Amino acid sequence: MKKIFACALLALSLCANAHSIDKVQKNIAVGIILDASSFTTGSSKDFIVSDSAKKQLKLTKGITTVACSSKGVRIGAHNLVLPVTIKPSNGIIFANSKPYAGYLKLIKSDQKISIINVLTVEDYVKGVLPKEMVSTWVIEALKTQAVISRTYTLSNLCRHKRQGFNMCATTHCQVYGGLRDEVPTTNQAVQETQGEVLTYDGKFAQTLFHAACGGRTDNPKYLWKWEAPYLKGIKCSYCHKAPHIKWEQEIDANLISKKLANNDIGKIKKIKVKGKTSSGAAKELEIIHSKGKTILNAYKFRLAVDAHKIKSHVFNSIKTNGDKIYFKGKGWGHKVGLCQWGAKGMAEKGKTYKKILEYFYPGTKIETVIYK
Repeated sequence: MKKIFACALLALSLCANAHSIDKVQKNIAVGIILDASSFTTGSSKDFIVSDSAKKQLKLTKGITTVACSSKGVRIGAHNLVLPVTIKPSNGIIFANSKPYAGYLKLIKSDQKISIINVLTVEDYVKGVLPKEMVSTWVIEALKTQAVISRTYTLSNLCRHKRQGFNMCATTHCQVYGGLRDEVPTTNQAVQETQGEVLTYDGKFAQTLFHAACGGRTDNPKYLWKWEAPYLKGIKCSYCHKAPHIKWEQEIDANLISKKLANNDIGKIKKIKVKGKTSSGAAKELEIIHSKGKTILNAYKFRLAVDAHKIKSHVFNSIKTNGDKIYFKGKGWGHKVGLCQWGAKGMAEKGKTYKKILEYFYPGTKIETVIYK
């Protein structure tokens, strides 16, 4: 069940200029290997390597090593000037033994290189879906995730603009595994919703999602200081079968102090919830320690300490016993947008993906983009 919680750690920085649904780009650039000194590439058939100085190599099938050089990168006896593209003749290229659709682009990253996978948005979503939702779930739940993953992609194409690509392949954006992780059921979900996105007032919606809300989703204003009419928070009675709907965790108080070192927190004596959101999540935590009292945003506290152990910022109780702090809570993730286990529950009750999207993002519309 691990892979469903990939976006529980999502740290959101919005793209201010990437929301229009007009002139949607067909391809996306995904950073799959960052800041590398070398990597291996190849194909089951011939592939072409081209650099910015218009030098071109035609390599036969197999695997070859690409390493940084003083001028850019080196392949065998050949020195190439960045940026470099590697295009397969059969549509499948390998990077460190993993197969990818599309082609690779190598760009400079300080004194190293970053490997970018350039492919269509639809092929990218196929590589995302099985990493973000369990592929054996009901098809209507998978189709729900396909629409919101596609929408999230197109509304956040500028997340890594400064680094020379659109999205990374980790939980910071969406987990992307390439061709090796594709599954027939999730590919079906992508194909049956091809081009479909969620919009609000003519713009892409911010289709955030998390594993399990624990009974009610929340407003993003408590986490990221912005709001959206379709993300006010709604009641969810469908995620009660989630494996971590209730959780308990013991954490060493000294470890928490260390994780929060930038806040000058001494030996912790007690942690108290200070205010709750409409969904019952903690707004802030008051930490009473040897140096005084410190108030922290509860969501940021969770991320700073350990977002896998502290599964949400909904706390039923927080108790201190010596050097141990005992947390009890419910749900998993940031609680904004789609509750994935809620979507599963609705799909199992016969709800279509359109009804599920309407429920979790009220006021939005499903539209089909035309790629340019």
